[in-house]
Amino acid sequence: MDENIHNSISIPKPEEADKKTSLMRTLTSLAFFIAIDYWIFKSWLAVGILVAVVLIHESGHFIAMKLFGYKGVNMTFVPFIGAYVSGEMSRFSKKNKLIVLLAGPVPGIIIGAVFWNIYHNSYDHDRILLQVTALFLTINLFNLVPVSPLDGGQFFETLFLSGNRMIQLIFLYVSAAVMVYVVIEFKLYALLFVVLLILVRIGSINLAYKVRSILDERGIRYTCSYTELSDEEYWLIRDVLITESRALGRSYDLAVPSDKETALIPHIKNILQPVYEDSLGVGQKILFLLIWLAAVALPVGEWMYFKEYF
Repeated sequence: MDENIHNSISIPKPEEADKKTSLMRTLTSLAFFIAIDYWIFKSWLAVGILVAVVLIHESGHFIAMKLFGYKGVNMTFVPFIGAYVSGEMSRFSKKNKLIVLLAGPVPGIIIGAVFWNIYHNSYDHDRILLQVTALFLTINLFNLVPVSPLDGGQFFETLFLSGNRMIQLIFLYVSAAVMVYVVIEFKLYALLFVVLLILVRIGSINLAYKVRSILDERGIRYTCSYTELSDEEYWLIRDVLITESRALGRSYDLAVPSDKETALIPHIKNILQPVYEDSLGVGQKILFLLIWLAAVALPVGEWMYFKEYF
């Protein structure tokens, strides 16, 4: 073994920083989100409604992640896009992940359906209530569309596609094509950002596949979490990753620790494949699929009535 490689293996892997929920991060991104949206809509009412719908959706993800013990859970608002909640699993459970994905759109759809019934049974038919209802149903239904990286796309990847690279790639290419069609057909140019995310993910999957193939040939373990990864395994995986990635190869040297070593941790985690502690049976998969179908059918059915009110 090369002396430099041997020396690097004896060096401890970089430690992850403690991940904490940051209220300041959420409030700062929210303030920026509100400012941009007001500049676009010129209406505090419109901005307030949009923020409420997005906040309720993301709060569903946030609460579910907290309940399942995710670490470093944070909500971040992104102008023109919406918001997202990030966090890291403390238990690798497929069931928990599927519930987290549904916890955003399902409550929003239920709220939209309740508002629709209030509107439909009221005497004055308040136009603002109708717009609120439409926004709740539309945004949350859109998130259930089986297009990655939307909630629906991640839901189907987790439920049926995890572990199969070719099917994942086909799914992502179809997702990109659908998003491009939506952008062109409805002139929703902000969604080009979603297309970019899909393309980045495709590149990430291909890189991970190449690295894992080499690790398999060399008998290096990667079916574990970062916490479970030994120092030796870290440095072996790190150097294969740097060799296969041109971008990382320009910033890091083989077998030589960098002052930016902690920035490599997310890239290493993308290679690792922790084994889920649970496997879903056919009955459980059918149950989750039925929940998704019901969540999609409810706003679609309501929308058939909505058309005559606009």
